[in-house]
Amino acid sequence: MILRALFLTGAWFTLSLVVLLLAGARLRRLHTAISLVWLAAVLGLGDVFALLTFGRPSEVMLLTALTAALGLVCIWRLRDWNAFGQVAWLTTLIITPLFLVYAYSVIIATELAPASFAVALMFLFLQSIASLVALTHMFENIDISCRVRWHNRIERLNPAPGFLPMVSLHLPAYDEPPQVVEETLRALAALDYPNYEVLVVDNNTPDESTWRPIERLCRELGPRFRFIHLDNWPGFKSGALNFGLTQTSPSAELIGVIDADYQVEPSFLRELVPAFTDPQVAFIQAPQDYRDFKPGDFSEAMYYSYEYFFRVPMPVRNEHNAIIFSGTMGLIRKSVLQEIGGWSEWCVTEDAEASLRVLKLGYKSLYFHRSLGRGLMPCTFAGLKKQRFRWCFGNVQILRTHWESLMPWAHWIDPQNRLTLAQRYFYLAGCLQWFSDAFNFAFVCFLVAGGMIKLGAAHFTILPITGPWISLAFIFILLNLWRLAWVLRNALKLSWGLAFRSMYGMFSVGWVVALASFQALIQFKTTFMRTPKTTGDARVLNGLFATQWEAGIGLLCLALGASILALADRTPNTLFIGGLLLLQSSLYLTSPIYGMFYKSCS
Repeated sequence: MILRALFLTGAWFTLSLVVLLLAGARLRRLHTAISLVWLAAVLGLGDVFALLTFGRPSEVMLLTALTAALGLVCIWRLRDWNAFGQVAWLTTLIITPLFLVYAYSVIIATELAPASFAVALMFLFLQSIASLVALTHMFENIDISCRVRWHNRIERLNPAPGFLPMVSLHLPAYDEPPQVVEETLRALAALDYPNYEVLVVDNNTPDESTWRPIERLCRELGPRFRFIHLDNWPGFKSGALNFGLTQTSPSAELIGVIDADYQVEPSFLRELVPAFTDPQVAFIQAPQDYRDFKPGDFSEAMYYSYEYFFRVPMPVRNEHNAIIFSGTMGLIRKSVLQEIGGWSEWCVTEDAEASLRVLKLGYKSLYFHRSLGRGLMPCTFAGLKKQRFRWCFGNVQILRTHWESLMPWAHWIDPQNRLTLAQRYFYLAGCLQWFSDAFNFAFVCFLVAGGMIKLGAAHFTILPITGPWISLAFIFILLNLWRLAWVLRNALKLSWGLAFRSMYGMFSVGWVVALASFQALIQFKTTFMRTPKTTGDARVLNGLFATQWEAGIGLLCLALGASILALADRTPNTLFIGGLLLLQSSLYLTSPIYGMFYKSCS
């Protein structure tokens, strides 16, 4: 019965997702009748397929009735989504656990040696967690593309005449090129706001000739600008920001963090400050945006892989008061920052960690859905990898420290924890999503082991694979790749070609993200990895050297996959393993290709 149910739900899932990817972002109407008609059409067509394939009308009717009931709940709960999004999410929720149950039943029903059985169960466990993480990505993707009615989308705030609280802008710097910081400071000097100060905190820059020009420029720009140089100061960036907090003007009500390479627009403060007329608003975040990428270059693809976060997860999270404070281009209320004890110096993503502690106190956050300034992307691929390593490591640090606060029962244990269920979900999902690349690497390890066994004609079985398993896995992989490119195309308004290049740009840093997530599980602290703002010579050689592990993994998958397809038997099982190895090789070999040709700032 499980297999028949899987085929029926597979038909529903495939139909609903294909239509979603073809027309889901185009349907901009909300009506319960449309949702009900589409739900009935999907279920009816799937039922016809099932009845023609294996009959059993009683089973088909029972499963259809249960799904229809769940569909009504789904339509009611997701009434801000269009019909295509509602039904696609429903069928995804149904087929995912069914597929896992089927995989477990295959393992149990197959006579496996104890070692094979243990390996198969381990694979199923990883697959189950990876599936749950994939569901969180799927929800965000459908929400951003199929949501017709937004409740908290902010692209402009109403001016608040006479509301001009003092803002203290903090610019932490460590060994930054003086010309880059100069551009940032001159942009801050041109802000169209009467009541602000700029505090430059240079911590531990070893060469005096690097920070002295910045100090002189601050004097030239007038009394609004103050410069502080710290030697042997602990805490990296968050340590500098905490020191800056102690030096802030007593009259300042708001704190802004500006990275040393950001050029803000003159309207930056005028646009964001009105949010704080609401005393419950603790922070507001504008998108982190970038400049100096070249159209048609690899840096353009990486630019849109950055923009994905601020165009997909952040607007979705903003609907539930669950955004993160990502530091630069954001403002936070000074009293709230002091209330939570400042920035955590143990966390390398101190901004995101601070926002979680703020929301635990019951405050509100806002996401301003319009760019107000632009910085520099990492100049080299090695710098890009360092940045992604730090982001991933910091989020795992947050998960390790705050996981108890994110559990559904957290409020019962700690009544002071005022996080809503939605906030807990989005913060937990956001941290767990960083493990996606680690799950993919674990999958590669199973594939490589299975491929070697295939070539050696050994009797040991890594995982019993059946025809339905192969068919559905192939559909999942194909549709999920299509889904990611579809979201990039629709949410970021890209061509199909640029969407696919940006998607592979995301894949190109998969190994370093996997490495960071593994390391953060066994090692709580790490060195703060600064992103360099200048590049050197021998870019191609440096790019290859920075991606040697990815190249090795990709070449291994390529050689093994090609060997299996050329030398092993031509069964569907063999073709599937060989094809997956070739697909994985393309994901890993993207890294050395981007490493050789990626270049942002000069």
